[in-house]
Amino acid sequence: MGRTAQDDGRGAGPESGTEIDRPMTRTPVPLTFFCVGIVVADLEQGVHRLSAGLGVEFTRPATVFGLSIAVSRTGSPHYQLIQATGDDGPFATADTDRARYYGCWEQNTERRLAQLAARGVVVECVLRESSQASPSAVITGPDLAGGRIAYVATRLRPAIEEWAR
Repeated sequence: MGRTAQDDGRGAGPESGTEIDRPMTRTPVPLTFFCVGIVVADLEQGVHRLSAGLGVEFTRPATVFGLSIAVSRTGSPHYQLIQATGDDGPFATADTDRARYYGCWEQNTERRLAQLAARGVVVECVLRESSQASPSAVITGPDLAGGRIAYVATRLRPAIEEWAR
């Protein structure tokens, strides 16, 4: 039996007595969106183009997990520009110059990876500091609209925020 409007907390009142069919579940902690990842064919040109066009300053490029990346100094949400790595995968040359993923902080990437698997969500990329380490980032495959989510371990937040200063 579902909860009634009387106890649903939305102020419907006891007079309606309407059944609410949704189960009582804990509301998940919302994800904190912090970046838009954009794959570019040429990182230096991408930085120049966005800097000139949007007036955005970027960090010097750095190599992170084998990827050449520059991050905007705009504050969150950041632009992350990633040098394309080839013909396939999440950083493919064919997918340049558009939002590739939306980055969110994730407290428990192992749990998130298991949840995605249980829901049948395609995972396109898992980045780890070592083969024994929990994931530093988990990037989903494209959804129906082509969007991807990058779940990035919160343990990396201080370093990323310092880099973007």
